Amino acid sequence: MIPWFEVHVINIGPVPVQVWGFFVALGMSVGTWMLVKALKGKVKQEAVMDLALWLVIGGVIGARIVHVVLYEPGFYLAHPAELIKIWHGGLSSFGGFLGALGAAMLYSRTKGKEWMKKVKWPHILSVGTLPFLMGWMIGRVGCVMIHDHPGASCDCLLALNNKETGPMLDMALLEIIGLLPLLLFYMLTRKKPRFDALRFPLMLVYYGVLRFTLDFYRVIDATYLGLTPGQYLSLGMVLFGAVLLKKGWKNGEFA
Repeated sequence: MIPWFEVHVINIGPVPVQVWGFFVALGMSVGTWMLVKALKGKVKQEAVMDLALWLVIGGVIGARIVHVVLYEPGFYLAHPAELIKIWHGGLSSFGGFLGALGAAMLYSRTKGKEWMKKVKWPHILSVGTLPFLMGWMIGRVGCVMIHDHPGASCDCLLALNNKETGPMLDMALLEIIGLLPLLLFYMLTRKKPRFDALRFPLMLVYYGVLRFTLDFYRVIDATYLGLTPGQYLSLGMVLFGAVLLKKGWKNGEFA
């Protein structure tokens, strides 16, 4: 069993820093840096940074909207001032996916229209999968530090020994552990072109199945007909990933 720990704020000199926000920002920074390196020589650094900024902004907006609407609408109706306080937590992972996707589509039709004619989306998604996953897992560390995704009571090896409520699972910690095999696969195959077409669809299917399973052990999420919003969105993610896997990507285009 894991000893209990909980850290919300650390003081850097006189400045209090929200731990959750710090790790989310760190994950975004690391992911952006890795994406710039992955596309070096094919896309100008300024263009990649521009795309990353659009993805981050779109992702945060989408994550907030989905969390507010599907997870805690009552709380935010009663406390509207909390809507903008994203440093307190309250971002939906799937909302982030959808928001980033929407921002990417808008970017490709506006500011990035010219250079994205030369570098196809399948290639960008393929090389961007590892940076995204790494950034995502770093951001999840912030969730672990503040335990904003509590799980069911469990007297097991991976439970946290909370002295007040008893041993419990932390779903963000389990998600990080569950993603480690996928991260290892991407790191081992990052320089092997034959896996290029597999990376992005595999992430969709893998994460969708993992999240759907883990959500059965969440204890505070809203449910609709017995499933959490995350589980419904997981099913959509798995279906979309499976379609991409079935079609396959060849030469930067759908086969």
